Amino acid sequence: MGIGRRIRDIWRSRSHRELDGDALRSSLDDTYRAQLAHLQKVRRGVADVTTSRKRVEVRLRQLEQQAATFDAQAREAVERGDDAAARTALGRKVGLEDSLADLRERHAALQQEEATITDAATRLEDSIEDFRLRKDTLTARASAAEARSQLTSADTGIASSLSSVNQQMEAAERHTRELEARADAVDELVADGIVARPGESSDDLEARRFDRELGLDVPQGTEVEGEGRGPQQVQG
Repeated sequence: MGIGRRIRDIWRSRSHRELDGDALRSSLDDTYRAQLAHLQKVRRGVADVTTSRKRVEVRLRQLEQQAATFDAQAREAVERGDDAAARTALGRKVGLEDSLADLRERHAALQQEEATITDAATRLEDSIEDFRLRKDTLTARASAAEARSQLTSADTGIASSLSSVNQQMEAAERHTRELEARADAVDELVADGIVARPGESSDDLEARRFDRELGLDVPQGTEVEGEGRGPQQVQG
């Protein structure tokens, strides 16, 4: 199964639910591991074919040496005039030639298969490396997007909290200004003799109001000259 088809299958299997960052990374990693496992199988196939080719090559060299030996024996027998020995050696050589032809065909087929599988393994390895780079880039972008999203959410939450706090502070300031205005109004009423001071009797309040109207009111706590010694004598 190719990488593109595997990725399409993953997205189809999850078409009805959105992949979050962790699920996306997990899916891509699973695909990458599956492709590496497939590459290992292809490499083992290449190794098996290579091993078979080398075994055939070893057997070819052995048979070729034997054929060369029989050929040499036939020549020697001819030189000696031993036609029977020469025919025997040549017969053995001919028998080896059939085995050699078969082995040469098997060797050529194994060479072709080895080249084909090796080329496929190389292309698969390049494709997997390209997928790994794309996977790492995509997961990095997903992580960055998650970080930005979390930062935005945090900023929004902070802004919302600050807005609520600001509203509470503004309400507290308005309430404080109202209390201060009320206190100032009460102070004015006390100063005007309309409201009694703490502990002040109604007679004292009436006297203070009368004095204020005559312009004789004295701030609280100020001692009037001659107070407590009776009326002052009027000089003639």
